[in-house]
Amino acid sequence: MSIQTLPVCSDDGHRFNLSLQRAETDAPDQAPLLLFLPAMGTRARFYNRLGGEMARSGISFAAMDWRGIESSSQRASRRVDWGYEELIAQDVAAAKRCLRAVLPNASLWMGGHSLGGQLSAQFAGRAPQEVQGLALIAAGTVHFRAWPGISGLRLLALTQSAWLLSKVLGHYPGQTLRFAGREARSVIRDWAGTARFGRYRFGPDPDAQEAAMRELKKPVLALGFSGDTLAPEAAMNVLVSKMPACKVTRWHWAADKTHGETLDHFSWARRPEIIAPSVSHWIDEQQAALSPASA
Repeated sequence: MSIQTLPVCSDDGHRFNLSLQRAETDAPDQAPLLLFLPAMGTRARFYNRLGGEMARSGISFAAMDWRGIESSSQRASRRVDWGYEELIAQDVAAAKRCLRAVLPNASLWMGGHSLGGQLSAQFAGRAPQEVQGLALIAAGTVHFRAWPGISGLRLLALTQSAWLLSKVLGHYPGQTLRFAGREARSVIRDWAGTARFGRYRFGPDPDAQEAAMRELKKPVLALGFSGDTLAPEAAMNVLVSKMPACKVTRWHWAADKTHGETLDHFSWARRPEIIAPSVSHWIDEQQAALSPASA
């Protein structure tokens, strides 16, 4: 498994690393490229095994460290803050430019895990001309009304208390609390706001986020897992319903018959050999359907 580390600098001076695993094909520079956004507080290297399996299946794979995590040059504090807007408009945009410079002929696909899936959809809505489609894995809305039963009320309590704590401390101490990482208070504000109201509202034009998702017309893969209590199937369905013009393929992964495992919100990434070939095949199929020759 060959992993190339690419240094990236956002327009506002933030520096971070992007890992790239090229497709193991005769023409890797021509293969589809999946830019994969991590879950909240999760390091890019957590997805190295997934990237290796995707590369062996013919898809180049890149994952980035979020601002404040691992290789990032910033750490959240009372004086250093950012929200969803900076993550999308600064960091994801910079990662995309870096990959375009390295693999200019590759078709770019976006994807992500949990929060990463949500923000990949936001980026695609803003820049639909840049993205071929979306692969969302274990990603759903955090709107509490979309979650079944009492789990929705627990989610609401978690998100709102996290927002209150981050305002008091100036950041969210996720590593201490064993949920997410050291997060900027505005990231938690945006997260908690979505949980409470069910809408993505941030940036210079808060109403533009939902409108852009409604207008997006791209193929979308929504892959969930039966053991996932942090992105239940109902929450994933609500997330993709925000993109009504997209062609959505929904897969809900039950217990794996070969290994007898019930995959959950994180364990799927430790067994990527189970799902990566199917995801790669889906991208290849969609890529063929979008190509001029196919048309």
